[in-house]
Amino acid sequence: MKAVTTKSTITIPPPNSSGASAIRVHAKTVWFAEMESTLLEMLREGKCEPDVWTMNSTLRAFGSSGQIETMEKCYEKFQSAGIEPNIKTFNILLDSYGKAEKYEKMSAMEYLFRLMRSERIKPSCVTLCSLVRAYGRAGKAEKIGGVLRFIENSDVMLDIVFFNCLVDAYGRLGCFAEMKGVLEMMKKKGCKPDKITYRTMIKAYKIGGMTSCAKELQGLMRMPDETRLEMGKPDFR
Repeated sequence: MKAVTTKSTITIPPPNSSGASAIRVHAKTVWFAEMESTLLEMLREGKCEPDVWTMNSTLRAFGSSGQIETMEKCYEKFQSAGIEPNIKTFNILLDSYGKAEKYEKMSAMEYLFRLMRSERIKPSCVTLCSLVRAYGRAGKAEKIGGVLRFIENSDVMLDIVFFNCLVDAYGRLGCFAEMKGVLEMMKKKGCKPDKITYRTMIKAYKIGGMTSCAKELQGLMRMPDETRLEMGKPDFR
């Protein structure tokens, strides 16, 4: 990778360099204290080139282990080194906040989402999954509605993973009408429910005491795919 001089001259190694390899090894072996020390030493000595790949790898390592404060501190240091975030950076940050169940960081998640849009970084399906999942766990149904309104005015390609996240979020919140409505939304988008979709709905109905709805879905799952598709969505009343 060709070296590029930056204003700060603080540098991070490219993926194939020894410095980046050290970070990668430390991340995989969960030696987070040593990984942070290695990173700070690299930044301090200024022997490497800032690289978004290294930033994303570092943020993912700390974020996936629940070390949110360290992740945020590293992100600030990378930004001060002149490294510009990309869509993967934002997705890592959003996903880390949500999975760590740091709901006090919800405003930070929303800020990141607004920042992406203001900087014309197009949110991906992964971005939307992270938001919906976090809002569902935080009990914020109205925020999920905001994500859906954004989708209506965007060209983001939605996949089965997103719809399953949406079903799970509404199920957690006990919003059974909205959960049922996801099936209609999927139909309009040309996305077919899978076993995870139905199992998630069945679990939600059972927890909510709606055993008849759960049994109807269980019966639907036992049918051949062709028959299930011909019947369309279940008519729960």
